[in-house]
Amino acid sequence: MKRIATVLAALILSATAYAGQAHPVSADDAHTALAQGAFVVDVRSAQAFAQGHLPQAASLPTNTAQLPLSELARLLSQAGVDSSRSIIVVGDAGQPQAQALWQRLAQVASGRVLWLVGGVQEWQMRGHALTTDASSRPPVPQFLTHFDAPSHASRMAGSKVRTSALLERDLPVQLASN
Repeated sequence: MKRIATVLAALILSATAYAGQAHPVSADDAHTALAQGAFVVDVRSAQAFAQGHLPQAASLPTNTAQLPLSELARLLSQAGVDSSRSIIVVGDAGQPQAQALWQRLAQVASGRVLWLVGGVQEWQMRGHALTTDASSRPPVPQFLTHFDAPSHASRMAGSKVRTSALLERDLPVQLASN
Protein backbone atom coordinates (compact mmCIF):
# COMPACT_ATOMS: atom_id res chain seq x y z
CA MET A 1 0.00 0.00 0.00
CA LYS A 2 2.85 2.37 0.86
CA ARG A 3 4.47 1.57 -2.52
CA ILE A 4 1.25 2.50 -4.37
CA ALA A 5 0.98 5.78 -2.45
CA THR A 6 4.61 6.60 -3.29
CA VAL A 7 4.08 5.82 -6.99
CA LEU A 8 0.88 7.89 -7.08
CA ALA A 9 2.62 10.84 -5.40
CA ALA A 10 5.43 10.70 -7.97
CA LEU A 11 2.94 10.52 -10.84
CA ILE A 12 1.02 13.50 -9.50
CA LEU A 13 4.26 15.47 -9.17
CA SER A 14 5.36 14.59 -12.69
CA ALA A 15 1.97 15.48 -14.12
CA THR A 16 1.30 18.70 -12.21
CA ALA A 17 4.48 20.07 -10.69
CA TYR A 18 5.85 21.58 -13.87
CA ALA A 19 3.07 23.75 -15.25
CA GLY A 20 4.14 24.37 -18.81
CA GLN A 21 7.73 25.50 -18.59
CA ALA A 22 8.36 26.24 -22.28
CA HIS A 23 6.09 28.69 -24.01
CA PRO A 24 6.14 30.69 -27.23
CA VAL A 25 5.03 34.21 -26.28
CA SER A 26 4.00 37.47 -27.86
CA ALA A 27 5.94 40.71 -27.50
CA ASP A 28 3.43 41.97 -24.94
CA ASP A 29 3.78 38.80 -22.85
CA ALA A 30 7.57 39.06 -23.12
CA HIS A 31 7.37 42.71 -22.02
CA THR A 32 5.36 41.65 -18.96
CA ALA A 33 7.81 38.84 -18.15
CA LEU A 34 10.72 41.27 -18.50
CA ALA A 35 9.02 43.69 -16.10
CA GLN A 36 8.68 40.78 -13.65
CA GLY A 37 12.42 40.07 -13.75
CA ALA A 38 12.88 37.62 -16.61
CA PHE A 39 16.29 37.34 -18.21
CA VAL A 40 16.64 37.89 -21.97
CA VAL A 41 19.05 36.02 -24.23
CA ASP A 42 19.46 37.20 -27.81
CA VAL A 43 20.90 34.84 -30.45
CA ARG A 44 21.06 37.28 -33.35
CA SER A 45 24.40 38.25 -34.84
CA ALA A 46 26.66 40.50 -32.77
CA GLN A 47 26.15 43.24 -35.38
CA ALA A 48 22.33 43.05 -35.16
CA PHE A 49 22.53 42.98 -31.35
CA ALA A 50 24.74 46.09 -31.33
CA GLN A 51 22.18 47.97 -33.46
CA GLY A 52 19.47 47.42 -30.83
CA HIS A 53 18.14 44.74 -28.51
CA LEU A 54 15.60 44.20 -25.75
CA PRO A 55 16.47 45.88 -22.44
CA GLN A 56 18.88 43.88 -20.23
CA ALA A 57 19.46 41.32 -23.03
CA ALA A 58 22.58 39.19 -23.13
CA SER A 59 24.04 38.35 -26.51
CA LEU A 60 24.79 34.67 -27.06
CA PRO A 61 26.32 33.09 -30.17
CA THR A 62 23.83 31.94 -32.80
CA ASN A 63 25.00 28.32 -32.40
CA THR A 64 24.44 28.25 -28.62
CA ALA A 65 21.79 25.50 -28.80
CA GLN A 66 24.28 23.07 -30.35
CA LEU A 67 27.00 23.59 -27.71
CA PRO A 68 27.79 20.99 -25.06
CA LEU A 69 25.86 21.44 -21.83
CA SER A 70 28.96 22.59 -19.92
CA GLU A 71 29.63 25.32 -22.51
CA LEU A 72 25.98 26.42 -22.46
CA ALA A 73 26.15 26.68 -18.66
CA ARG A 74 29.39 28.69 -18.91
CA LEU A 75 27.89 31.15 -21.42
CA LEU A 76 24.72 31.65 -19.34
CA SER A 77 26.80 32.14 -16.20
CA GLN A 78 29.12 34.60 -17.91
CA ALA A 79 26.10 36.58 -19.18
CA GLY A 80 24.60 36.73 -15.69
CA VAL A 81 21.55 34.67 -16.66
CA ASP A 82 19.99 32.63 -13.85
CA SER A 83 18.53 29.48 -15.42
CA SER A 84 16.36 28.84 -12.37
CA ARG A 85 14.31 31.94 -13.21
CA SER A 86 12.33 32.93 -16.31
CA ILE A 87 14.34 33.29 -19.52
CA ILE A 88 13.11 34.91 -22.73
CA VAL A 89 14.86 33.68 -25.87
CA VAL A 90 14.79 36.19 -28.71
CA GLY A 91 16.16 36.42 -32.22
CA ASP A 92 14.75 37.60 -35.51
CA ALA A 93 11.14 36.65 -36.29
CA GLY A 94 10.92 32.85 -36.45
CA GLN A 95 14.71 32.47 -36.31
CA PRO A 96 15.54 28.74 -36.12
CA GLN A 97 18.51 29.35 -33.79
CA ALA A 98 16.22 31.07 -31.26
CA GLN A 99 13.72 28.23 -31.46
CA ALA A 100 16.51 25.65 -31.04
CA LEU A 101 17.87 27.43 -27.94
CA TRP A 102 14.36 27.73 -26.52
CA GLN A 103 13.86 23.98 -26.94
CA ARG A 104 17.29 23.17 -25.49
CA LEU A 105 16.84 25.41 -22.45
CA ALA A 106 13.38 23.91 -21.87
CA GLN A 107 15.13 20.55 -21.44
CA VAL A 108 17.83 21.70 -19.01
CA ALA A 109 16.83 24.91 -17.21
CA SER A 110 14.72 24.71 -14.08
CA GLY A 111 13.02 28.08 -14.68
CA ARG A 112 10.37 29.02 -17.24
CA VAL A 113 11.68 29.35 -20.78
CA LEU A 114 9.85 31.69 -23.15
CA TRP A 115 10.43 32.22 -26.87
CA LEU A 116 9.52 35.56 -28.43
CA VAL A 117 8.41 33.98 -31.71
CA GLY A 118 7.99 37.29 -33.54
CA GLY A 119 11.46 38.31 -32.47
CA VAL A 120 12.83 41.80 -32.27
CA GLN A 121 10.58 42.79 -35.18
CA GLU A 122 7.39 42.02 -33.23
CA TRP A 123 8.84 43.75 -30.16
CA GLN A 124 9.24 46.96 -32.19
CA MET A 125 5.90 46.61 -34.00
CA ARG A 126 4.14 46.47 -30.61
CA GLY A 127 5.78 49.81 -29.70
CA HIS A 128 8.39 48.50 -27.28
CA ALA A 129 11.76 50.23 -27.39
CA LEU A 130 15.10 48.65 -28.17
CA THR A 131 18.28 49.75 -26.47
CA THR A 132 21.99 49.69 -27.23
CA ASP A 133 22.93 49.76 -23.54
CA ALA A 134 25.05 46.83 -22.41
CA SER A 135 23.72 44.57 -19.68
CA SER A 136 26.14 44.35 -16.78
CA ARG A 137 25.02 41.45 -14.63
CA PRO A 138 27.51 39.54 -12.49
CA PRO A 139 28.14 35.89 -13.36
CA VAL A 140 25.63 33.40 -11.97
CA PRO A 141 26.67 29.81 -11.21
CA GLN A 142 24.67 27.32 -13.27
CA PHE A 143 23.62 23.75 -12.77
CA LEU A 144 21.96 22.47 -15.91
CA THR A 145 20.67 18.93 -16.14
CA HIS A 146 18.37 17.13 -18.53
CA PHE A 147 14.81 16.80 -17.33
CA ASP A 148 13.64 13.39 -18.49
CA ALA A 149 9.89 13.70 -18.39
CA PRO A 150 7.19 13.47 -21.01
CA SER A 151 6.74 16.66 -23.01
CA HIS A 152 3.27 17.17 -21.50
CA ALA A 153 4.62 17.09 -17.95
CA SER A 154 5.18 20.31 -16.11
CA ARG A 155 8.02 21.01 -13.66
CA MET A 156 8.97 22.67 -10.39
CA ALA A 157 12.02 24.91 -10.29
CA GLY A 158 14.96 23.13 -8.73
CA SER A 159 13.56 19.61 -9.01
CA LYS A 160 14.02 16.63 -11.26
CA VAL A 161 11.21 14.11 -11.22
CA ARG A 162 11.52 10.60 -12.59
CA THR A 163 9.08 9.81 -15.39
CA SER A 164 6.19 7.42 -15.11
CA ALA A 165 7.96 5.20 -17.68
CA LEU A 166 10.74 4.66 -15.13
CA LEU A 167 8.19 3.98 -12.44
CA GLU A 168 6.48 1.38 -14.61
CA ARG A 169 9.76 -0.57 -14.70
CA ASP A 170 9.39 -0.97 -10.92
CA LEU A 171 12.40 1.18 -10.08
CA PRO A 172 12.47 2.86 -6.69
CA VAL A 173 10.80 6.26 -6.70
CA GLN A 174 13.39 8.98 -6.20
CA LEU A 175 13.20 12.72 -6.25
CA ALA A 176 16.57 14.24 -7.05
CA SER A 177 17.09 17.96 -6.60
CA ASN A 178 19.15 19.90 -9.11
